[in-house]
Amino acid sequence: MSQIDEIKNLINIEDLVGETVKLRRTGKNYIGFCPFHANTRTPSFVVFPESGTWRCFGQCAEGGDVFSYLMKRDNLDFQQALAVLAQRAGVKLESFTREDSSRKQTEESLHQLIEDSIAFYHNLLMQSPAGKTALAYLHGRGLQDETIRQFQLGYAPDSWNAVIDHLLSLNYSRTQLIDTGMASEQRDDKGDPVADGRIYDRFRNRVMIPIRNAAGKAIGFGARILDPNDVPKFLNSPQTVLFDKGATLFGFNFAKSAIRERSQAVIVEGYFDVITLHQAGFPNTVSSMGTAIGANQVKLLTRQSKNIVLALDADEAGANATLKGIEVLRDAIRQEGRLDADIRVTTIPEGKDPDEIALRDPAEWQSILDNAKPIVIFMMETAARGQDLQDAKVKSQIAATVLPLIEEVSETIEREVYRQQLADFLSIDARLLRFDDPNKRTVKRRSSRFTAPETSVVVPKEKAVMDSMTAVSRREVFILNYMFHFYPTPGSIAKIDRTLRQRRLAPISRKDFESSEMRQIADCYFDSLDQDENPDIFTYADQNLPESIRPLYETAILPKPVVEMTQDDIEKEMLRSIVLLRRSKNRDRIREAQALQNDDPAEQKNHAELTEIFGQLLLEKKKLDHLLEALEFGNKKNNDD
Repeated sequence: MSQIDEIKNLINIEDLVGETVKLRRTGKNYIGFCPFHANTRTPSFVVFPESGTWRCFGQCAEGGDVFSYLMKRDNLDFQQALAVLAQRAGVKLESFTREDSSRKQTEESLHQLIEDSIAFYHNLLMQSPAGKTALAYLHGRGLQDETIRQFQLGYAPDSWNAVIDHLLSLNYSRTQLIDTGMASEQRDDKGDPVADGRIYDRFRNRVMIPIRNAAGKAIGFGARILDPNDVPKFLNSPQTVLFDKGATLFGFNFAKSAIRERSQAVIVEGYFDVITLHQAGFPNTVSSMGTAIGANQVKLLTRQSKNIVLALDADEAGANATLKGIEVLRDAIRQEGRLDADIRVTTIPEGKDPDEIALRDPAEWQSILDNAKPIVIFMMETAARGQDLQDAKVKSQIAATVLPLIEEVSETIEREVYRQQLADFLSIDARLLRFDDPNKRTVKRRSSRFTAPETSVVVPKEKAVMDSMTAVSRREVFILNYMFHFYPTPGSIAKIDRTLRQRRLAPISRKDFESSEMRQIADCYFDSLDQDENPDIFTYADQNLPESIRPLYETAILPKPVVEMTQDDIEKEMLRSIVLLRRSKNRDRIREAQALQNDDPAEQKNHAELTEIFGQLLLEKKKLDHLLEALEFGNKKNNDD
């Protein structure tokens, strides 16, 4: 994931917009009056938390992401907005070097190696006689074949070289097998790798559980024993360039939309807890793959929802993990100066795991979640567990543990209620419970507007610039790549524009590219066509493109596509791609406009502006459909000839 994508994941767009625009909830989204044009009658400005975007359905007819909103609101350029949002998200920007582009390609091949390993293991589980025992084990845990396929569970055979031989046959190198943790190296008595020594399969006779990052990229495995005599019970991939256990949440790629929709994230302890709960109808569940919950994992969750439930196993290790997890959650959220998330903790019946409960009775699991206790109450009860509450020293210790947390609660009434509850719990006068911290910091209100730092911006080191691209983003990449290489002058792009105008469609422009990164590259392209000094388009891009966009530019735009097409064929492919891109965005906007029209029908009497926008979108759809039909018909005719 690139640092730009990381920042987008960590910044809630509704919070950013809400600092200067009064928003109200409407279904999954938020609506308000557009801050960029005068309008006090029709709230036509919509924020879409699920996609992290905003759009004005009124006079502006503009939209974008957190970067474009901040740039437009505070009149910043991209580098300034990047610095401001990075600081807000707690992301340290690092220098970008030309080596990062080659590293990106290296990492992409490692992702693919793990994908090929997933396919190998999954096929063995579902199709081979060797996988029957593992499949029976999964069925015995209550997993259905549909769930097994969704998570692409697999079987690693009881062999020292099965996956190694398979991957080597696909032309992966010994080094790549070691770098991804798929192969282990022979080691000497000191534990050091033997030079050119034997390598062997890391995972043998185990159920294989693929682990993916937030963008859905394969990064490693968790592996569960089938033979009870084997150790350890669970074996994870080692730390690699792709896999960082402390920064990964198992199941998050499947869970993030459900976390938004349900406005709640549930953290459990194990892989099978997550898989079974998803099957049982609780897709907002993730696992930290261990006992501790890291700050990076918390950032991923709070980007989707401020409501977090910890549901760790009801044993001593689970209780300790819960306490440690709470501390990390507090530390992460404390960055904003207050405890602004609703963190609750479940009490799971002793000796039971979440997956057992969900299989037996999903309603019971829902009841457990519904009865999760606020973090303050849970810590109060946990600190008192096994203690003599009549002992004055014990009371003092419990108060010292819980009071600092109470002081971080932002709401005065809520804070005082917790203080009274603690006093009742300890059977003492609430006036005695006043937290005295000489180093207590003053909580400052965040400014409603940002100013760009005056110092120079250090730009990010990219690890995987295209990791989280959607189909729309990849279409934008394709179009920009062709524009740079096949339409480098104003005259060359004119023929495309002429065809679009003939269909009463707008010529291609920077407005076709809405994500901040693509818009920056598109701006560079069109600015190059407009400038008078006449350096070629690539020289102009090299001189003017923001450094933070270079990884994407050098990876996706700079390499010239290898095509065996005539210029006419290239033109048709460009037109087809432009139409498909606009149709996809048009479809989204129609859906958004319909949702907006359906919101509070009683208030829609004066929404003529929105009705007009909706009509324009339908007309645009009709024109795009006709052009696409003409292009497809032309291709069919040429093929028939």
